[in-house]
Amino acid sequence: MPKQRSEKEMILNLYFKKYPEVLGRILGVDLTRIELEIPHGRKKIDFYAVSKNKRVEVFVENQLTPSDEAHLKEKIMPILQSLQEGIVVWTAQRFDTAHLSAVKAFLKANPQKYVNFYGLELHPDVMQELERLNHVDVLDIWSNLWRINKVAQPLNMVYRHEQMPSMHVGRVYVGEYRYDFNRVEDVKKCLMEYLRKHLAFFPNIHKTKKHSVYSLTISLGAGISGAVYQLSCRNQQGKAFVGIHFDQSREDMYRRFCLHKSLITKKVHPNIVMENRSLRVYFEPYADLFDTMAEIKDVLEKFIQFFSPYLHGSVERLPNDLSGDAGEKRNNKGLQGKVVEEVMRIDREWLRSSMIDSKLAEILLEEVTDERAFLAKKERLSEYLIHRF
Repeated sequence: MPKQRSEKEMILNLYFKKYPEVLGRILGVDLTRIELEIPHGRKKIDFYAVSKNKRVEVFVENQLTPSDEAHLKEKIMPILQSLQEGIVVWTAQRFDTAHLSAVKAFLKANPQKYVNFYGLELHPDVMQELERLNHVDVLDIWSNLWRINKVAQPLNMVYRHEQMPSMHVGRVYVGEYRYDFNRVEDVKKCLMEYLRKHLAFFPNIHKTKKHSVYSLTISLGAGISGAVYQLSCRNQQGKAFVGIHFDQSREDMYRRFCLHKSLITKKVHPNIVMENRSLRVYFEPYADLFDTMAEIKDVLEKFIQFFSPYLHGSVERLPNDLSGDAGEKRNNKGLQGKVVEEVMRIDREWLRSSMIDSKLAEILLEEVTDERAFLAKKERLSEYLIHRF
């Protein structure tokens, strides 16, 4: 179902996050600690990571049009000016040599900066795949990102300027983050990482947002302006909660949902509380913080599955009833589906070490974290078998 506005740039960000080896191979680095849309001054960085082998930061600005002065002056140059060491990547449909010359001139005038800059052009077929993905259901994008991998060479390096000595190793920490759960900020950071792993299919879960250090609540864009999901492991009253809040501009939408409380309590959660333009589910936090996070994940998934069709416009109004429960696993197995499911249970270590076709092994080894990814994996396996035999 078409979305109200283009999300192609975000889709490309998600693709690089799910398949970091695509960028890693062409840059010659291993990427870790990936974040999307991180604040940087008054702007945001599309894709941020750390190079494990070089131990420096990696900043990627994605542009789906030809390079222009606005991106050069407002995005690329501020990054270069702020860095003393690191890797800066600019991807674009194609480059104006004047823009690349400006980058080169700046770096050559600042030889003390250990910065490597790369200009990468997107293959036209990548643009076509992004266009297709921009017209699928927003919750199906993550499980279909593999389609961009059908492009043999999605990126082409057209420019490089390296000022970082080849043997240089930076000081960025590349190990696991050490959480201090006595700090509110660390609890929120850990919760977001947990949700990104288990609810990867929801695009907004991957966006980095600077939360108030004093707030116990995390807010996530729900899909339209004026509506946000809110969650907390423990609020000021000592309760954990998950909910959706509507701004005053969306009060009519909130009131329409309130008219269907019985349906929402049936499909989302029996203990929905509707007040102050919010629909929330409260519960007592568990002794183990990760048990609380698991409960938040389960409830938030039901919120997303139920509300997303209305928020994204693919469904205009609430029906009197819906078949099945919210978050219910669809039964799409049948005989062929059961066979595919059994094939997917083959031991992973055997797949890595066997003489099985590499393309088939790649499909079978792809991580599946939700039902949508599982269905996409079955589709890929079916396509492979059809063309192979």
